[in-house]
Parts: sequence; C-alpha cells; structure tokens
Amino acid sequence: MQPGKAADHPEPPPLLDVQAAQAIVDGSAFGPWWGFRVEAVAHGRARLRLPFQPHFLRPGDVLQGGCCMTLADVAFWIALLAVGGKTDPAVTLEMKTNFLGTANGDLVCDARVIRAGRQMVFGDAETRAESGQLVAHHTVTYLRPFTDR
Repeated sequence: MQPGKAADHPEPPPLLDVQAAQAIVDGSAFGPWWGFRVEAVAHGRARLRLPFQPHFLRPGDVLQGGCCMTLADVAFWIALLAVGGKTDPAVTLEMKTNFLGTANGDLVCDARVIRAGRQMVFGDAETRAESGQLVAHHTVTYLRPFTDR
C-alpha cells in the first residue's frame, strides 16, 4: 500500500508482470550483457537481481559502483513501467547514489515510484548484497518527454 492511501483503496494491479518485465529487459541492448533478472513486480515497485560476474570486480575484489547504479536505474525503469505501461517514454533525468557498503556477489535492488506526474516521475531504490546488507541508497527522477498523449 502507498503512504497516504486509505486501507479500503487497494493499489491497482501492475501494468506488467514478471515475465513481461523480463522480456523488456532481455529485449534491450544492455539487458543480456548485464544479465539482470526480474524477481518481482507490483504497482510502482520492482525487484531485480544482478547475478555476480567476475568482470564486475574492481581491484580489492569488490563490485564496482556502476553495478549498483545501473541495477537501480533498470529496477526503477521497470517499477515505472508497472505504472505507466510498456510504452511509457520516460528516461532518467537525475540519479543520486549514496554508497553505504561493499559487495562481491549478487546484488538485489528494490525500487519504488513515489510520485508519477504527467512529466516527472520520482522514486527511490535500495541495493543490497545477497546477504541483505544495504550497499547503496538511490534517489531517482525520470522525465516523460513531451508527447501528444
């Protein structure tokens, strides 16, 4: 349930399910290279996994920060599509990441849409190590370009 909604007003169903979201990710130019796995989708929410790959490591045997940021961006994109539909033209406008820990295995990111307006969509995401340790917190803003819709 979203903050501020009455308990007798359930959230609408997402506009795509896990299989449809995975097909979108797999159909992108970047999805197969990264290997993202969609684990859950709800209205304005998504959970994605980035399976560990040795070439993601930086010196010191920790995952480089771009793994967290890219995973959060894609997770938020899927959360947004669960609200706006598969053809929503929104793109990343701004993203801020605070790194809070390190990881050297799979990463899991939970993203949520906080507010979806006609032109701007705001949200946040948390990326965790497989152990559950919080690795990064992200705030995300997407822009819906002007359209004739």
